[in-house]
Formats: sequence, C-alpha cells, structure tokens
Amino acid sequence: MRVQIPPSAHLPAHGGHFNYQTMDTLSPLIPRKSILNGLKLILILALLAGFFYYIPLSNILNVLKTVSLPPLFWTLVLGILVIYGASIKLWVLTRKQGIDIPVHKLFVLNLTIRFYSFFSPVSSVGSLLRWQRLAVDGKAAEGLVAVAANRVLDIIVAITVGLFWAITALNQEMVDVSLTIAYLIIFLFFLWFLIHISDPLAVWAQRKKADSRQPVAVKAFSLLSKLFLSLGIYRSFSWLEVIIMVFTALGSELFSLLAYVLIALSMHISISVVDLGWMRALLFLAALAPFTLAGGFGLREVSAVVLMSGMGIAADRAAAFSMLIYTRSMTISLIGGGLELVLFLFELSPHRK
Repeated sequence: MRVQIPPSAHLPAHGGHFNYQTMDTLSPLIPRKSILNGLKLILILALLAGFFYYIPLSNILNVLKTVSLPPLFWTLVLGILVIYGASIKLWVLTRKQGIDIPVHKLFVLNLTIRFYSFFSPVSSVGSLLRWQRLAVDGKAAEGLVAVAANRVLDIIVAITVGLFWAITALNQEMVDVSLTIAYLIIFLFFLWFLIHISDPLAVWAQRKKADSRQPVAVKAFSLLSKLFLSLGIYRSFSWLEVIIMVFTALGSELFSLLAYVLIALSMHISISVVDLGWMRALLFLAALAPFTLAGGFGLREVSAVVLMSGMGIAADRAAAFSMLIYTRSMTISLIGGGLELVLFLFELSPHRK
C-alpha cells in the first residue's frame, strides 16, 4: 500500500528545518500498542538469549555428567506442582480481596514471573511483579494485601516446618505420627491465636520502633510491624479457607523437600530426609535475602554448601548439590520464559483478532 505524504512534510529546498507535521501525519500509521508489543517481544527474546550468557553453563554441564538424570526430571515436575499449589493459595487470597483470576491464570502468572525475577539482583522483584499483575481494575491496594499475606504465610509455614524437622532430628530422627498430628494441631491453634492478636502486636512493634535508636532495632521492629499487619488480614477468612491455604503451603513444602531428596539420590549423597527438611527450610529463608551474587547465585546456594559441609559432606559434593538446586531453579525459570513467549505470540496472532 502506498502512503502519500503531503507537500508540507517535505524539506524546504534551501536547507530549512524539517516540518514536524510529518510526525502528526505518520503517527496513526504506527500505533502505540504495536510499539509496546515490539519492545516486549525484544525484551523476552533478549532475556531468553541472556540465559545462556548469564548462567555458568559449562559448570552445570560438568555436574550433570556425574549424576543420574531421571531423578532430576522428577524434581522439575515437583517444582511445577509447587508453583501450582502456590497458585491455589494465592487464588484464595485474591478471591477474598475481590480479584477474580482463575487458578490456571495465576499458575501461568507465577511461572512467568519466575522467568523475569531470575535476572533481578533484588529478591522482592517477584512480589512486585506479582502485585503489578494482580492490580487490575484499580485494585492496587487489594493486590498488595494479597501478595503481602501470601508472603507472610510462606514464611510462617517455612519456620514451622523447619522447627518440626529440627525437633525430629533431636528425637533421634524418628518421625512419630502422634507427635506430628499434635504438632500440626498446635501450629493451627498458634496461627489462629496470632491472627487474632496481630493488631496489638503491630501497635507494640510500631511503638518499639519509635523508641529504638539503633538502626538494626528500628529495621527489625519495622519488619515485625509489617508482618503483624499483614497477618491481621486473615481474620476475615473462614476456617475452611485458612485450612486450604495452610495445607496447600504444607504440601508445597513436602514436594520441595522431596525434590531435594531426589537431588541427593541422583548424586548418591548420604543424608537423611530429616536433615534435608530443616536445611531446606533454612535455605528458603536465606533465599529471601535482598540480593543475589553473580550469575544468579544467591544466599540459598551459598548456604547449602556451608550447611552440607558442616554435616561432613565433602565440599565438592556440597557444591555440586548446590549447583543442581540452582540448575533446577534456572530450568523452571526458562520454562516460564518459553511459556511467556508462546502466550505472547498467540496474543499477537491475527487468528485471535
């Protein structure tokens, strides 16, 4: 199709200035949405290509040559199931806040966010992206509440599960069924109690923050205040909703632990499930640190080497275990990137319009 440019758009014959009516004439030919779509496509492709520059590919391949691969495949399946479980938990939270997004869309959202957050040196970028995508129809405040409550529950469950495995380790690594049930009942009661006294605790933390002079104490009480304020959100939930979220979170913890067990089996590392249990909880909390190291490594991977070396496992085996944890996380992020690209190209498809 030929586009006729009006005479006013041409340059003057004697080296005059460009007539900016040209831009006004041509601007409808390049819609703003097309420009944004093009930029997003470039970003996705650049990040996908960046994976192979950013990650220590040669180190990963060297480790993979020394392990059994089938168990590693199942760790990826378990990782996808963990993300789906997290999506169910987030669905309950968003539904309570009046945000109507189906579970399968939240699953896609969580998986693609793993892709974008992989490159960020700030661990909170995943929560920020999640909030941005949940803030639909002017519900930014409701989306922020859901994201904050989701993170608080994850932290509480990780600490609780870690304590359970630590107590079991002290009990000669024997899992007592009756003790487990009692521990679960105590946890649910403690969570209910904490939810109902969260407001006074938040006020107390804010008062202690105002009275403190040490920067570390100010930051600690500020975090406590935010935690208790977020926890108070759960007072509006029914027992059924809380139980669904708690058991979904516990199931995700068990699946994550099973993935660690499979990684250890693939390397023929002799370590008990109990030790892996409390170690995984510590590594989850370490992953919340607000920074990562070069190549996408974070405090989680470094902590894994330190903890396993302290348990008598050879440093090179501990480093290889840490590398496989990183590889699993990287692969799931790469799957999220591929899914993001496919879905975006589908949106641009003329058959969809």
